[in-house]
Amino acid sequence: MADPNEFSQKVIEAAQAKIEWYNANVMPELVENYRLFHTCVKNLYDLLIKKSLLKPDPYKLDKKISGIKPLDNSPFIDGDRITVMSSRFSEFETMLDWICTYYKFTIDGLKIPEIKKLLEYNNSFAWNSLSPNNTIPNTRGLGQLVFEMKQGADSLTSSSVSDILAKIQKSTNNIAKSLKDLAEFQKDIYKYKIRSQVIGHPNFDKEKAFSSQSEEVAAIKKMFTSVMGKEPFYTQLVEEVAREDQAPDKEQLQAAFLERLAIKEDDSKKKSQTIDTKEMLLDAVRTLCAQCTPLAEIFNKLKENNEIIQSASNTFMGKFIAALKKAFGIPDKPVEYDLTIIDQATNTQRKQRVPFTPFCADIQKKMNFYNSFALKNSAGYRKFQAAEEMKVLEFLNKQITELQKISILTKAFDDYFKNNAPAEKRSKIKGLSMELMALKNNSVNTNQRRAEYISYMEEQEQLKKLGLDK
Repeated sequence: MADPNEFSQKVIEAAQAKIEWYNANVMPELVENYRLFHTCVKNLYDLLIKKSLLKPDPYKLDKKISGIKPLDNSPFIDGDRITVMSSRFSEFETMLDWICTYYKFTIDGLKIPEIKKLLEYNNSFAWNSLSPNNTIPNTRGLGQLVFEMKQGADSLTSSSVSDILAKIQKSTNNIAKSLKDLAEFQKDIYKYKIRSQVIGHPNFDKEKAFSSQSEEVAAIKKMFTSVMGKEPFYTQLVEEVAREDQAPDKEQLQAAFLERLAIKEDDSKKKSQTIDTKEMLLDAVRTLCAQCTPLAEIFNKLKENNEIIQSASNTFMGKFIAALKKAFGIPDKPVEYDLTIIDQATNTQRKQRVPFTPFCADIQKKMNFYNSFALKNSAGYRKFQAAEEMKVLEFLNKQITELQKISILTKAFDDYFKNNAPAEKRSKIKGLSMELMALKNNSVNTNQRRAEYISYMEEQEQLKKLGLDK
């Protein structure tokens, strides 16, 4: 393939096809690994909060993220470990949430500088060597916290932490491989753009450029800025383009380049064959376990806030009436609250009388239920593995609806307690904003996975109707 023009055309066609394939196949897989990474980091963060080894970040909801920035990894004294790690790990989890929710995983969006930022941020902690003896400040700090959490912990907590860390290591290894492969592909894309936009430009003097390798590099450099804009000029890659066109071994170089751009059919078929729809559903089911921590916090705070409200009415007459009821065996009336329910869809309000104790009991029941299948080797999880896909999907639909109702009522209770507590006790009322945000984020995570399953099944059904299924 001696003719540079003919080779350039083949590169353009192959690169465009490879870009489409990458966006359709590799990027979704990268997103899934990031979602798994974030879910595990969030679960680890919640466990550390629950064990009082980290403090909740009061400014978490106010932080605005506009791009990926490196995590502070400066040294700190051991006495400041909880304060420093509370801030840094919260920032790390928040950034991962932003990456999973807002980041554009496309060939155009993930160029080499962005890939470097992602790799650097992912490695804020050395997940494969998380230890109290690590020399890296962040890794050593988190390693010490994890070590303390596992010491004397029950078997469920210890197993959960080990499972979380194993999944983080697996997902980060997969992410690193995908990003490094993508970085290599971006170099090929850069060379493809040189051929399609610079060499293919009507004003490019091909006759002069193809007289020698140095002339071709000079011609590309001369026109580069006017055609490629702010794209950086990589001399090494431009020289590779010239060698592929004019070097003595150009045919071997051309063949190697086209080989890299080729889409491996076996890889494509393998990917389509390995899609496990049941595992897609089970992945969605596992995300429900992340709700245990916010539900537990909601349960505890609601009980404490209720006691504050009830104690406010504990006057002398109230105590006298309570004593009479006790003497005559008259049961107390159940505690009920007239809550204001806000419909987000219509922005309307309505009053609803809600019994307090049954609502808290439902929260505790759901929390315990989710805990029952938190581990893959648990009896609860095995039931889902044995169930039909439609039954699992129905279960997910029901849980998403019920969690939405819990969120709405929890918000109403939160507003009621804040607005009706006596002025002298209002500072003791514990807000539920962070827990409500955690419920919402976890529900979005579950719903995304459910939607992906439904979308895939609908696509397969459509292909079947068209007679294109295999």
